[in-house]
Amino acid sequence: MSGGRGEALSASACRDEATLRSFIETRISPNAWPIHSPVLRRRILEEGIDLEAAFRFTMDLDAMERLIRVFEARSCRVERLLGINNAFHRTLHNDEVLLRLLLLEWPETVPLPDEVKNAPMRVYPNIDAIAAVLRDALGRMLEAGTPAWVLARDLLAALGHDYGHSGGTDRMLQDGAPAPLTHEDTAEKYVAPIGLEFGMPTALVLESMAGIRATTFFVRPGRPRIQAVTEFERRLTLADVMGCVLPPDLWLTHVGAPVLVEKLPIWRRRLVQIPGELGAIEARLAVLADDDPTRQGILAAREALQLEDSRIVKHVEEWFRSERGFFLFIESSRLGVVPRARDLWGDVLRGKIELMERVLAQKELLAPLAAQGFPLLGQYAEELANAESLESVIARGTLDPGLYQILRMFLP
Repeated sequence: MSGGRGEALSASACRDEATLRSFIETRISPNAWPIHSPVLRRRILEEGIDLEAAFRFTMDLDAMERLIRVFEARSCRVERLLGINNAFHRTLHNDEVLLRLLLLEWPETVPLPDEVKNAPMRVYPNIDAIAAVLRDALGRMLEAGTPAWVLARDLLAALGHDYGHSGGTDRMLQDGAPAPLTHEDTAEKYVAPIGLEFGMPTALVLESMAGIRATTFFVRPGRPRIQAVTEFERRLTLADVMGCVLPPDLWLTHVGAPVLVEKLPIWRRRLVQIPGELGAIEARLAVLADDDPTRQGILAAREALQLEDSRIVKHVEEWFRSERGFFLFIESSRLGVVPRARDLWGDVLRGKIELMERVLAQKELLAPLAAQGFPLLGQYAEELANAESLESVIARGTLDPGLYQILRMFLP
């Protein structure tokens, strides 16, 4: 929150939409607008927005653990309803993001214990295992003087940022059209009421919702790109993408392959649709005069389709190259803007980049894998995603011999 202590907007003033929007965007964050939760909007119209109330908010350790477990129970119910069974967007992913966020929030005057620093570098089998680690870290931070309102904000945003995430880059209707709300919009709608249930002031909930929106990675056509604006938002967005701190074998089965599995259905559909859409555009252009006023719009649509096609990963070698590119992006554009992040994870990230470069150097192994194209990519992703371990996948003896050699490079 960028507003000063004592700043508030009365309930009556909140009824003016322009005034409400201006106050939220300038005093909390541009990413806190619009408000997608009807429950949160009603509370704002009843009580207003008081920044001082957010700074005064207290929450003890037992309440923090209850919040963790409430999210677990509700998220699991949503996962059952939606049929979500993918490591990257199961509820434990949100707990892992919270754990990484706490390391970024750790008090600078207090040494970071090795057991806390290393806690994000393992996979937790269930909520009890990770809740114990989170409770320990939260307790140490409270004792060190971290304000309870900061931790409450972090809890709500991190635990809720992928609430009900159904996979893929964007929420789609059955016909493939974008759903009215994105993944992040939907999370805000259902997460804000949980914060209110735990007594959080509206200003604090709004700041958490801004954090959730800042984690938006996919740019939906027709919408402006969302950027993290505040220090809190930059920390949360970094914590969200740092699943790569896991050891290589765990990253592969717990993050890399599960993310790939989520993207495959959309890519598979678009690989079929895009050629036809481009063909239709070329047919229209062929009969249009050079000075036709609609020509520029059609050319822009063709360029957008060509760009979309270029971003679809079409074989295994391309996937390793895209992951290397993503790691380089994090290293160059994300680590440096968050204090202490490079000290925490710079070496680990550099190790992942070097591993990908060693993989990509195996040209004689990758060339025949690339020649098998999208079908092998899909088989590879399905076999690895959510596997008990990389060792167990390799031990089955069902992998392509070249892929077998590549994957052995990820073992400890």
